[in-house]
Amino acid sequence: MSTGDRGSVRAALVAALDVVDAAPSERFERIVRVAREVFDVPLSYVNVLDEDLLRTLTPNVPDEILSGPIGWSFCQLTVRQTEPMIVPDTAADSRTSGLPGVVNRGIRFYAGVPLTIAGGEPVGTLCLMDTRPRDFSPQDTAALIDLGRWAERALGQGLHHDRLLEVATALAPPATTLDGYRIAALTVPYGDLSGDLHDWSTVDGELVFTLADVMGKEQPAALLAAGIRAALRQHRSLDPGAAVAAAEPALSEDLVRASAFATLFHARLAPDTGTVEILDAGHGLAVHVPAEGPPRTLRSHGLPLGLQHEGLPRSTTTLVLEPGDALVVATDGALDLGDGTIDTLLDLARTLGRARHLEAFLETVRLRAAERAEDDVTVVVLVRA
Repeated sequence: MSTGDRGSVRAALVAALDVVDAAPSERFERIVRVAREVFDVPLSYVNVLDEDLLRTLTPNVPDEILSGPIGWSFCQLTVRQTEPMIVPDTAADSRTSGLPGVVNRGIRFYAGVPLTIAGGEPVGTLCLMDTRPRDFSPQDTAALIDLGRWAERALGQGLHHDRLLEVATALAPPATTLDGYRIAALTVPYGDLSGDLHDWSTVDGELVFTLADVMGKEQPAALLAAGIRAALRQHRSLDPGAAVAAAEPALSEDLVRASAFATLFHARLAPDTGTVEILDAGHGLAVHVPAEGPPRTLRSHGLPLGLQHEGLPRSTTTLVLEPGDALVVATDGALDLGDGTIDTLLDLARTLGRARHLEAFLETVRLRAAERAEDDVTVVVLVRA
């Protein structure tokens, strides 16, 4: 790979790390504080390098220069190799004696270790600097390498975040075509990931759809939600009551061990008749919106997953969607969009009735959620044409 190609790869990875132009992060500041104390040096930095610029993620003083041409830096030498670069006296070393840091800032000692990610691709450095020459022992080098591994893990958090979002997007249900019906959903997570789960699929010409809300937020709730999705998908050929009966023992065991619970709306639509068979486990946030007449809320029967006593049977109910009817199901974060009561769902249903089309309604929900919600918000809408 040529130098230019290598720089392009490095620039793409640095962009994916999501650290450039961000405010100084404590996860990097702590590393350089430890480095300055361990090695008794006045200056230590975590840097990333793209095609043309070195960018410092850890300025030691507020007005310190945060970036500069790679060719001016010590680290452009370090990032070219796999081992640490140690320069006991920068003025006496032909590789560094002409650099601005030596000539203009009086840097006389440099030690740096390359930081790699994504299978060994170098993206930056952890470095130490001093204004006087000094020795650096093999033990010092080993300690610098260890700190470098710490910095690599901190840098990798940006890629980890992107990968989480990529997986969450991949698990979202695909667009489904069902003659005479439309189903669509919107999730607005409170943080990066949502503990809400929505899913649907067609089985034997019928639509199976699910909405669940796991107690908590972010990654722990999202992990439990993914388990619920997988378990119910395994039994999607069964009617809602049988599917939940088959999946619940293992799900409840996981939820109890995690000190969590989940509300669940699991349903199956027979398109020919518009009949929807529903199992509602402590969810209770569904509204039938008829083509004519006022919307009405659907009652919940039973406790959430993780709270229902083992062996206690669950019941199902049925709803018939006539032409022009809709079914709106939401998680409790949607209550933040109004006064916090069930009337908020009725208000959402009326908003759906006024909307030009389904996408306009979901966009309204998204905007209101971004402004008001203090929890994950998910809304699923099933409409019969």
